[in-house]
Amino acid sequence: MMKYLQWNNAISEYLFNAANSGRDVYLYLTKADIILIGSIYFDIETEEEIWKDFINSIKRGFPGSNGNVIAKAKFAHSKNNLVGKNRLDGTPATIEDIPVLYPPFISYLIFLVLPLVEDIDDTNLRADAYYGRLNAFLQSHLINGNIGTADFRNNQINCLWEDLANWANIKNNGDLGLFNVVPFSNANWVYVGKVFSQCVLPPKFLNRLPELFESIGLVPNTFYDDNFLQEKIKNSRTDLIPKSTLDFLKKDDELSNSIIQTIQRQYKKWSGETHEEIEEGTTTRKKRNYTVAPLFLQFRVNTNDELISFSYRMYSSNDYPEDLKFGEHENLYEINGWSKTVLLEFNEGLELKDSFNKWIAKFPNRDVRLFVSAGTFQLSNDFWIETDFLSKTDRMYLLCKNEKQELIKDWGKTFGNGNFKQEDFEGLPENYSLFWFRNPKQSLAGISILTLYTEKRIELVGGLKINFRTYSNEFLPEVEIVNSDGNENVYLQYKNTDEKIFLSKKTSLDNRWLLPEKTATNTDFYIKVEDETFSGNALAYNLVSSDNTAIKVGGSNLPKRDAFGRNVTTDAEQFCLGSNIVNPNKSSQRYFSTYGSLFTSRIQDTLTNITTAIFNNHNGNNLCNFLSLKSELTTEDFFKAFEFFYSKEFPEYQASTNYNLTKLKKVSLNFYDFTGILDYDYETKKIVLNPLQFIFIPAEKGRKVLLIGARDTALIEKIITTAPKYNLQVEITKQFSSNERLLLPDVITIRAFQQVNDSYGENSIKAFANELNIKFTTDYYPQVALQDFSATITDYEETLQETNENDYDWARYIFNPETLDFDKNETPTFDKSFSLVRYKLNEYTYEFKLWKNNKCYKVDMNWGRFIALKHFQKEVILFDNSSNKVAIPIATPLPRLLSEAIMLLSGKAPDFREIDGKKYRVYENVVGIFTQNLFRLKLGQTAINTTL
Repeated sequence: MMKYLQWNNAISEYLFNAANSGRDVYLYLTKADIILIGSIYFDIETEEEIWKDFINSIKRGFPGSNGNVIAKAKFAHSKNNLVGKNRLDGTPATIEDIPVLYPPFISYLIFLVLPLVEDIDDTNLRADAYYGRLNAFLQSHLINGNIGTADFRNNQINCLWEDLANWANIKNNGDLGLFNVVPFSNANWVYVGKVFSQCVLPPKFLNRLPELFESIGLVPNTFYDDNFLQEKIKNSRTDLIPKSTLDFLKKDDELSNSIIQTIQRQYKKWSGETHEEIEEGTTTRKKRNYTVAPLFLQFRVNTNDELISFSYRMYSSNDYPEDLKFGEHENLYEINGWSKTVLLEFNEGLELKDSFNKWIAKFPNRDVRLFVSAGTFQLSNDFWIETDFLSKTDRMYLLCKNEKQELIKDWGKTFGNGNFKQEDFEGLPENYSLFWFRNPKQSLAGISILTLYTEKRIELVGGLKINFRTYSNEFLPEVEIVNSDGNENVYLQYKNTDEKIFLSKKTSLDNRWLLPEKTATNTDFYIKVEDETFSGNALAYNLVSSDNTAIKVGGSNLPKRDAFGRNVTTDAEQFCLGSNIVNPNKSSQRYFSTYGSLFTSRIQDTLTNITTAIFNNHNGNNLCNFLSLKSELTTEDFFKAFEFFYSKEFPEYQASTNYNLTKLKKVSLNFYDFTGILDYDYETKKIVLNPLQFIFIPAEKGRKVLLIGARDTALIEKIITTAPKYNLQVEITKQFSSNERLLLPDVITIRAFQQVNDSYGENSIKAFANELNIKFTTDYYPQVALQDFSATITDYEETLQETNENDYDWARYIFNPETLDFDKNETPTFDKSFSLVRYKLNEYTYEFKLWKNNKCYKVDMNWGRFIALKHFQKEVILFDNSSNKVAIPIATPLPRLLSEAIMLLSGKAPDFREIDGKKYRVYENVVGIFTQNLFRLKLGQTAINTTL
């Protein structure tokens, strides 16, 4: 039996947690949800017994509580002051020996919503009759009491909602989720409206809203006013909307307005993906639908010749498919979600479609369009680009259909002198007019896009975002006041202080202010405006530094991997963890390995002058700072950070290059994995940083160690300043120039020399590593262990397991043994006697399947390629014994353990080269005996001897 507070803690943790940081949380739980939450606390109880235990805990409440459930909820609220309180020994305050971790009344609010969630066996009850449904629910569960408006009012139940919002949004700054209280002024809704607002949009409906948006023709990142949205949804013919929700929407009241506001919030978060979730037992699969993106009109003006030329850009917060193609337009991605310029004639209602990738770009029909300088979006200042909002301060253009021309001219009469004029450029579309203006004084009624909003809002924009409300102090965000007048006095105020630190204004934008360079880290601060209070004032922000974060990376969440590089959860005597093999074979142990002389030479290296290494903090190294600070992240997190630093490192417009940024991000992530910095799992999209470590790498004489794992600038600088104390030489090597755009960090190696009582300098490395608290692996060679532990291709084939044949309409590519690439495949059927197939939902969600003898198997992406090469008897690896170089086709990377084994021999990502017209990756410092065995025994590949 669980006590009330145990249930409250379990339910609260399910709703409010770090995964919901910055997201809206609704107190919507079904009976099944509650049973699932409680099930981990019970052994053999049935689902009904667990549900009954929850109901009984509500009946009992806290010790000392009396009366009906409303009175007991109020009594639970009286214990709210214990949340966050600690006893003298530092442990949380408790009730009945259970810690008070969350507002103790949350379970009662959940309970009050349940009658609207669970069906009540009473056909006479209306959908919007709350008290009748509540009392029927109480009666069905043998809970005494008949509850009405007086109970809510007399027991002041309203304050529970406000206090929950204060706890979630203010005290915890939304870090565990945001809770919105919807106030209702109508006497019929002032109490129960808050209950209804939690469940009129069930979570399943919220999850399916993207499908609804697509079905009613919406385009993301576009302005739709509330009335338009409500009419569109009301008139839609779809089963995506619950009937009860549709009934509410057909009324013009506060509840319908609340629903529309919630839908608007969800719409603004919509990325354009509309994939449908399909439940199969306990698992959920996504069926690929279209991804919708808006086309924005842009133009250039040649004022000397009075010429205007139009073109388009697409925008999407989703990663563009690397092979996205609209007709002849390809390699479309530029930066920050924007496409390169698409040169097409002005055409209202234009749609561009890539049927293979299922992307569609739409140019919605509009009577009036607004334009701002494209520089606002870090695009070329040569362009003016469409926007949805009227600015009080920016210079703007307005393009309208001629039937709106007189209306716009009348609006122009409200502007100050010289702030509004009609332009007459050659090149304007037929039946369209263009106006230039600045500093509008009022809205234009009837044209919603020309609404001059007065409600201001504070936002932090740009900068390097680490988490919700948290930014890096190395790349500060800017303060933007939406709907700014441009003359606000903006200041920063640290939490629990009265001092106001006024911010300087950005010279190029009237609605932006700059944070002080020396803003304190790890200290919550507010952004406020003198003599004004508006949205954003109450949210506390924070800056964090990456300095000394690498040393804190413990790797406790690194996945265990088996000999195939797969995640394993069962106990195993031997497994891969990060870049190490736990319990390695004797063949890789220092005093047994036949490779010992390669890594620990018996030739002494004589000391020369120690020089101070120069560390250039370029943006490859800066990306490492970010990774170290995060410690754990997703593929999407990595891609966003990569783009941020890429735009810093290569500020020239991506439009002028032929680089495919989508491909660069993927290749970069794989190399970060195989050079020992992190562990990346493409199936779970999870990235975990490896702890700091020194490992031996081959050296002709003396000792040489490579730094792997997390790193930050402060650590590298400490390595450089400390090494001379131990007569060690720090060597910092840039990656190959061919990999410059992959934003890889420099290779950090430490070279040791012969010293008194330290013939190879190894003891000096140990002492140096100890001082810096960096693990130094001396008992075995990880590179050899990784190779030895790795399974063979025969082993892998024998473990293949059949999998679901359904491709859920994901994009299909089939491996071509001649080109070694995956070719698009859109035919209804393909060769199932043998085909290696790649399926893609989006740029960070994909899987591989092998069809063999008409059976379908799940397969790893890299093992699968070599199975195909073996099947087609293709030898593809080149080897140069004299220079210790290996060339592997760029399209057939080695399986993960083997890739890491040879990349850790130098710490360098392989060079990119074209050899006989084919693209290869060339690895260095790879000795012959090492690779020959690796390729022949592990992959069934006989390396081709050549000169590299």
